[in-house]
Amino acid sequence: MKKELWLRSTRVQLIKVLCLMMVLAWFQPLGTERAGASGANLIAGKSYTASMPANASYPDSGGMELTDGNTAAPLLADAAWQGRLTPGGYSFTVDLGAAQTFQRFEAGFFKYAGGGIPAPTSVEYSYSADNAAFQPACSVGQQGAGSDIVRLTYRCDSAAPATARYVKMTVNGTPGSWSFVDEWRVLEAEPAPSNALILNGSFLQPELGDQWSHAQWEDEFQYMKDVGMDHLILQWSANTEFGTAVYPTTISGLTQETSQDVVAKALQMGEEYGFDIYIGLQLNHEWFANYTNNVAWLDEEAGIAGELIEDLWAQYGSYDSFKGWYLSFEVDNWNMPDAASWQRMANFYNDVTTVAHTVSPGLPIMISPFYNVSGGLNPSGWQTMWSYILSRTDIDIIALQDGIGAGHAVTSDLAGWFAATQNAIAASSPGTELWADTETFNMDFRPMDMRLMLDNMLAVEPYVSHYTSFSFNHYMSPQTVNPLYYQTYADYAATGIMDSSAPSTPSGLTAAAADSMTVSLNWSSSADNTGVVGYQIYRNGELVHASYTAAASFIDKQLTPGTTYTYAVRAFDAAGNLSPLTAAVSVATPVGTTYPNIWSAGKSYTASMPADSAYPDSGGTELTNGVNGSAAYVDGAWQGRNTANPYSFVIDLGQVRTIGELNASFLQVKSVYVLLPKEVRFSVSTDNISFSDVGSVEKPAVSSSDQTKKYRMAGLSGVSGRYVKVEVQPASSAWTFIDEIQVRN
Repeated sequence: MKKELWLRSTRVQLIKVLCLMMVLAWFQPLGTERAGASGANLIAGKSYTASMPANASYPDSGGMELTDGNTAAPLLADAAWQGRLTPGGYSFTVDLGAAQTFQRFEAGFFKYAGGGIPAPTSVEYSYSADNAAFQPACSVGQQGAGSDIVRLTYRCDSAAPATARYVKMTVNGTPGSWSFVDEWRVLEAEPAPSNALILNGSFLQPELGDQWSHAQWEDEFQYMKDVGMDHLILQWSANTEFGTAVYPTTISGLTQETSQDVVAKALQMGEEYGFDIYIGLQLNHEWFANYTNNVAWLDEEAGIAGELIEDLWAQYGSYDSFKGWYLSFEVDNWNMPDAASWQRMANFYNDVTTVAHTVSPGLPIMISPFYNVSGGLNPSGWQTMWSYILSRTDIDIIALQDGIGAGHAVTSDLAGWFAATQNAIAASSPGTELWADTETFNMDFRPMDMRLMLDNMLAVEPYVSHYTSFSFNHYMSPQTVNPLYYQTYADYAATGIMDSSAPSTPSGLTAAAADSMTVSLNWSSSADNTGVVGYQIYRNGELVHASYTAAASFIDKQLTPGTTYTYAVRAFDAAGNLSPLTAAVSVATPVGTTYPNIWSAGKSYTASMPADSAYPDSGGTELTNGVNGSAAYVDGAWQGRNTANPYSFVIDLGQVRTIGELNASFLQVKSVYVLLPKEVRFSVSTDNISFSDVGSVEKPAVSSSDQTKKYRMAGLSGVSGRYVKVEVQPASSAWTFIDEIQVRN
């Protein structure tokens, strides 16, 4: 889902997760641009020796399972796996028969932590001319953090092509644990600069461009050009929800809000750097409430879109770089379930495209729909919907969002959805192009690991002709994020080889309790061949935080008093390579003060914004009735609001009270975009008019699992009042669910 910068306008209806059938359809490869083909697997079908035999219950059938080309599924019962109860490590060696040149290594492993099968802690690849003295090629740290019952690929490239007769794979793990391995590949080195699968362009949100000086516009386009990009999509030119525009419009009811003419600037840069520029029409977040259900609203928006086309073409049609239009209302698989809604969408498209093709003949029209695999139409239904719409409209380009960054899908989902879209195009509109809108961010709204981004591109390569992105400018540009992301991608684009060298292990980890709810961590920095971009913090074995900084320290807040915690840290680079974890250290938080009196129990309160009707404040007492919600969003104890705007509550305690603790409880269910708030602020008053600030609690470090979290301020001194205000700042345009607010002493 796109494309609010921080959450790309997410508006998801919460329903129980549906089981989806992934429909893999026949397809015709389209031939995207890349720098050459992958090299051959040099060990395919070859025999090998093992340092220890497979367990009799999970044997190496025929002694060829590692090289027979059969890839095991993430199922314990799949006979393609071979399993070992290991002493901590084991290895395999293949004789290539003669010296060969290679560079990439990869092997598959099964992780089922719940079944006692952890992922290897590391896998090392090496080579030898004589089967005696082996040289290291590359290694991979532990993979699969935060996932279970999965097949993991341990892949890396040597720094340069190597030539040898013998290759070895050494698997390291926890002594006494099971290890399951299946297919091993050693790929022939074919380094060719033209072989990289590259992004062809990017969406740009005009607010970012408006912040740039002329020199920064120049730099941005040069950065894009240097890595092979040839187009930019200005995501919108107006926002009809607020009556604003990003250029000097002549349309009544719209006023320019930007300091510069962003449309003109983009087109000028396109002329200078040889880029195709696609101009977006209007944005309106009311789309995510109305969809096609409000026909009058949709017709009005179609009329405004036509006016924008005429106005924009009159002002900028002389630019050679003006190569197309983008319609920003995003169709999804949740909110248009039937042919009636499909027809309304087709009518909207036709109203807009008729004007576009009349005013600017030959200019293509692009849309960018999305899907969320947790519900709605499955790929078969998605194909049916698009077959219907495309047979009745004139859409030139579908830039389908891959959904990985937004958390709408995982890499293994992509083929089914892109195949379904391509099948719909083939059946109903063969002239329509299918592009990938590759997401370059993760669910923390940080840059995506470059290798994961590449894996997602590879997954859809058979179906698409181009790759655009959301967004190079916001999540890869050295003007916006750590330049190591751009450098890593640029190196890949130039060589066709993604960095695979893991950072060194951080050292000297220490943990100290600063107070009953806070622990301070410190360690010595890691080293990496390209540079460390951050560190992952593990608490009690769970990934709870990724710090995108070189700072070798972290303060963990909002912990439970009187509790022992165990910490470990690992480094990561821009490609997503992970160092091994540090040795774990433990620390106990002091018990702290308890506050048995709950002054807020049963008290009345007011809210600045009503709860959503689907998740109401039943009886207007949910925040103070003493009933705590579970980690399920369907629990009626929760009340929910779908907004990016702050909202607040004021509780009347009935009389002035001395206050030692303030807290509020929230829910996280990331799969349906129930997110913890960015910040919660507390204040007190004696008259409900003038409030004194007590302080705020920022979003604490937590794992990605479904959970409740209490935002707590304790140990307060000199705080009293009759009225307590709790202000909630959502993380972005998503759901926040709140349950109990407590005022204690």
